[in-house]
Amino acid sequence: MSAVATPSRAQASADRKSKKVLIISATPREEGNSDILCDEFMRGARKAGHAVEKIRLSEKDINFCTGCCSCISDPGACVQDDDMAEILEKALAADVMVLASPVYFLTFNARMKNFIDRFCPIYTMIRDLDVYFIASAAGGQRSVDSVVHGFRVFTGCLYGAREKGVVAATGVWDEGGIRGSRVLHDAYQMGFDA
Repeated sequence: MSAVATPSRAQASADRKSKKVLIISATPREEGNSDILCDEFMRGARKAGHAVEKIRLSEKDINFCTGCCSCISDPGACVQDDDMAEILEKALAADVMVLASPVYFLTFNARMKNFIDRFCPIYTMIRDLDVYFIASAAGGQRSVDSVVHGFRVFTGCLYGAREKGVVAATGVWDEGGIRGSRVLHDAYQMGFDA
């Protein structure tokens, strides 16, 4: 009788197809708690062999949607000339997209809402995309539940999006307050398993 070798976790991850992971971080704080969770997700995904890029919306020049509807008659195009064009290209090329925001008044912040509004030119073009959600809140579970609901409303409009996981931190207010929390491991593991 011969023994069957079981692949190690490292070998199993090496055998998986490398994916393009795009992380959209909406926090304005450089050591924001949701951004720290993004970094842990990124660390796990890179360890698994994926190509990962994190975009901090606070570092981008993204105008508000004007509601002109030109993208409806010309899908993929927007009349505005700003950083969103490059982000939309990256979103179309991604296999995985992570949406991350702190909670502001029981929803995601304005930077994330603006990103979602400006996604209109390509939302019908999304195919075969895994999505993950990250939220951090000073408040309790109700706070992050409302953000996750908002993310689900958005990704429910994308034709080929599949929700794969949620990482949520509650009771964290101070910048960097999440450090040392168990949820960091959860974010890392979710990235590794993406």
